Amino acid sequence: MNKTVFFPTNNIGKFERYKNAFQKAGVEYYRYLQDENGENIKVEVNEDGKTTRENAEKKAKAYYNEYKKKLPKTDFAIITSDEALHIDGLQDNEQPGLFVRRFQGLNGSRATDEEVVERYTSFVKKIGGHAKAKLKYSFVMYEGNKFYDLEWEEPVLFSDKPHLPITKGYPLNNITIVDRNNDGEEIMLSDLTQEKREMYLAQYTGKVVDLVKNKMKVKTK
Repeated sequence: MNKTVFFPTNNIGKFERYKNAFQKAGVEYYRYLQDENGENIKVEVNEDGKTTRENAEKKAKAYYNEYKKKLPKTDFAIITSDEALHIDGLQDNEQPGLFVRRFQGLNGSRATDEEVVERYTSFVKKIGGHAKAKLKYSFVMYEGNKFYDLEWEEPVLFSDKPHLPITKGYPLNNITIVDRNNDGEEIMLSDLTQEKREMYLAQYTGKVVDLVKNKMKVKTK
């Protein structure tokens, strides 16, 4: 029997990143539960936690409690995530930290993909054209009685020269250098084909899929 997982997120790119891996693992993977009118059921969550884990746990519990009202007899889990970013060379008061997209802090509006690229390329340009950084990810799975947490840091190298078009939902891909071609030109994560991008990210997506498979006792097809 397949297990059902919801990954409620406004970021369609984040949802799509894990779609193929979950499907291959035999997991029924959805973004949102829908109501009788076919509308996505969303829950407003105040992400005021002091850590990425706290924010992810708040979202997971809020969504689980809401969806359980609609699915009282269904075995499902909620997975959520939150990220933080540290860029070498920036002053402490300039660090994005928990507010990767909310430039004005907790109560600030969520920046568009284009605004994200513009802001971070300006930071990198000020540093000297390239900047080492660390993305911290916190993933949480919640089945109603216990949190299962997974955290890791992903070292990245940013460029101040973004490659277009901007990747929907993951604009930092457009300034993340993963290689250089024979002419020494930078290759961004956004330049890779979907297959190569999935291979590059497998070390991270695999962690999340394995967490769900192991905790929900999913039998691989």
